[in-house]
Amino acid sequence: MLKSEFSSHYPQSQSGGGCGVRLVTRLAGSLLLPFLILFIASGVPARAAASEHLSDTDLGRKVMVDYIVHFAHHLQWPIEVFNGTGAPFRICVMGGDELVAPLTARLHRHRIQGRMVELERVNDGEMIRARSCQIMVMGDMGAEQLAEAVGALEFFPVLTVSDVRRFAVLGGMVEFAGSGANLALQLNKTRLDRAELKMGNSLFRLSRQVN
Repeated sequence: MLKSEFSSHYPQSQSGGGCGVRLVTRLAGSLLLPFLILFIASGVPARAAASEHLSDTDLGRKVMVDYIVHFAHHLQWPIEVFNGTGAPFRICVMGGDELVAPLTARLHRHRIQGRMVELERVNDGEMIRARSCQIMVMGDMGAEQLAEAVGALEFFPVLTVSDVRRFAVLGGMVEFAGSGANLALQLNKTRLDRAELKMGNSLFRLSRQVN
């Protein structure tokens, strides 16, 4: 059985490294959207910075999978989303298939919050099915389609994750922004709150209190 390899606060790459955190806000249209930006030393070589997406490289995909699994363990979903104690924890993929293989390898016989993990492929447009996922990993499918997909999941307890540029601005919850040494996580706190997804203590300890 594969085991998670996380520190008590945050996953580390093979080369180690730390992270700095700051809370910022950005204007999107006429709405003020709060974002939590986590700047991390990813261990991804600087030469990978030329890649358009983090998932374009093997090491980038490993970093994304590590963080996806970390979020699965440290976010709290409403208990009513699970149909009984034997219901699986569902991680779904929509769009590109770049993360399917590494997620399959990492999640083999893996348990999250006491539940076996099921990895599923969801086609674009299958939003009723997508709403039963706990995590939706979204690949590059065009800005309009992406915005429609995350919009259809708003107010549903589905964590949306992607490395597509401006994903958080489009309404996604977790964006892997940048690449190489400039990798950052951008969290859309508004969408997380609307979905009633709560960050665990280990994630709160990464952020500063803002009054």
